[in-house]
Amino acid sequence: MKSRFVRFFFSCAILLIVVYNIKIDFLSTFASIEKPLYLIFCIIISICIIPIIVNNTWKILLKSQGIHESFFSLLRINFKSIFLGILLPSSTGFDAVRIYIIEKRNKQMIGAGGASVIIERLIGFYLLSLLGVIGAWVAQKHGVPSKIIFIALIVNIFIFSLFFILTNKYLYSKVNKYLLKVKRGGKIILYITTAYSAINSFPLKKVLLLTVPLILIFQLSTIYCGFLIFKAFGIELQFYYHLAFLPLISIISIIPLSISGFGFREGSFVYFYSLLGVSSNISFLVSLIYYLILALIPAFIGMLLYILGNDKYKSIKNELIKK
Repeated sequence: MKSRFVRFFFSCAILLIVVYNIKIDFLSTFASIEKPLYLIFCIIISICIIPIIVNNTWKILLKSQGIHESFFSLLRINFKSIFLGILLPSSTGFDAVRIYIIEKRNKQMIGAGGASVIIERLIGFYLLSLLGVIGAWVAQKHGVPSKIIFIALIVNIFIFSLFFILTNKYLYSKVNKYLLKVKRGGKIILYITTAYSAINSFPLKKVLLLTVPLILIFQLSTIYCGFLIFKAFGIELQFYYHLAFLPLISIISIIPLSISGFGFREGSFVYFYSLLGVSSNISFLVSLIYYLILALIPAFIGMLLYILGNDKYKSIKNELIKK
């Protein structure tokens, strides 16, 4: 509970520092929205297109593990997870809720559900970082500092290394032997061991051809939303600039030191887009709208499903709060 309060205040502190340093005038910046129709397009992408892509991707990954869930069942889980995980650390804190729910629903296959979420994220972040490298390479030719492509390459290599470590058979045999010898930790160590085994035995080759295109469309959809939000403010930037910046911003916002990535995301928007001469006020507000459309609106849908749904999700929330 204390760590949650620490992250909450840390998030608030970062936001206050950013707001204080750039002296944001919210009213006049909101008034500068010239084409609100673009925001409506983003909302449609967020609640109609992205859920279809995400749910079909997860369905394929789960099926490869022998877990069969309907599309609409996964849709409810995803929306409710976004709502239940909205106050968890990092912008992907809801993944912990997804793992918890899918494992509770498939107790006979402990570790498999969690492995599907972790594999999905690893593939997603690698592809996102790869898009960032491509975007930075093109943007570098149009005035963006070369350090951006260097940062993108470092991030790409780091994610690839993490993927390699988690799926390498030799490392798995060594680490697993150590985990089996650890007597402390009880159920936590047992679950980590089981999930690690499921990740290592995951049939990657079987699902890559089906999931990679879907995940790429998902990542490009979120980047396109950023592109549209800037256009709503009358800021016309070539798509490759967003392709260079938004993957890095998304990856930075998963740092688990603040609630839902608050502060890190806003500061990153302000820093990266200032390289193109975009007003700090607009960059900051675009960041908030970006989060509102891609996270808070789906979380609101999840809240409605949670309130109107059955009691098992309420018990899940209570258990998560206790933990």
